[in-house]
Amino acid sequence: MVNPVAFTLGPLSIRWYGIMVAGGFLAGYGLMSARARRYGFKPDDISDLSFMAMLAGIIGARALYVIRYWHEFSGHVLDAFKVYQGGLVFYGGFIGAVIAIVLLTRHRRWSLGHVADLMAPALPLGHAFGRIGCLLNGCCFGAPYNGCGAVRYPAFVEPGIINPVLDVQLRLGVVELTPELSHCAPVFPIQAVAAIGNLMICAALLWLEKTGRCRNRLFIVYMIIYSIARFFLEFGRGDYLTRIAGLTPSQITCLWLLPVAIGIYVFSEWWQRRKNHATSSAGPKQHAGK
Repeated sequence: MVNPVAFTLGPLSIRWYGIMVAGGFLAGYGLMSARARRYGFKPDDISDLSFMAMLAGIIGARALYVIRYWHEFSGHVLDAFKVYQGGLVFYGGFIGAVIAIVLLTRHRRWSLGHVADLMAPALPLGHAFGRIGCLLNGCCFGAPYNGCGAVRYPAFVEPGIINPVLDVQLRLGVVELTPELSHCAPVFPIQAVAAIGNLMICAALLWLEKTGRCRNRLFIVYMIIYSIARFFLEFGRGDYLTRIAGLTPSQITCLWLLPVAIGIYVFSEWWQRRKNHATSSAGPKQHAGK
């Protein structure tokens, strides 16, 4: 049985989720720092990029979570600020971080392509840590499952406080609330699968970077691969109360994000070839001697 609380300090409960999110930030920061020279960035630049991405990412991820699950906060508005308890939506954080980084890049007059390539592998690496945090916290959990590797969460995270996993399972009719109920129905560890997938994406991006392929388009490649992976992983989720045409909100996001990312990649590839052709055509011409 997984307990979302790592340890307590007096009245304060320290959750695994917060620990893993912090670990993901440090891992992403370390990966960018190790590759900073390749793109001509200084240590202070990496610190600024990381801080802005983290701050805007958390705000965006929490804002979208609160909007999507407003029924959980309508009577307890202040709980919306308890980010350490979990409850972040990746796409909200993604949008928030992208906006902040674009603004910072324009302000510093950096190359957007270099910034995007630098940050691309760090995103799935940090996300992998976050997914393990989800696994330990009990959010973004999988569908009911009794096979090998099934995860069980306690019915109550604290005395008198029902586990969100149990709340969803009660609403969906997966379990019935009885005095003897001590844990939720076992679920598939979809968060662990997502973490492994993110690590594989990180490795693929680092390989592409090493080969010199997709230069200035590494971030777009990340968007394409992640959208495809996320779409199929969502079929294993069990934390959604409602779906649209059998699809989760994240799957619907993937359906429009994927063609947009592919379109951007194709356009950037065409633009780069056109630019290279124009440069070669404008080179010095050799004239035959008389």
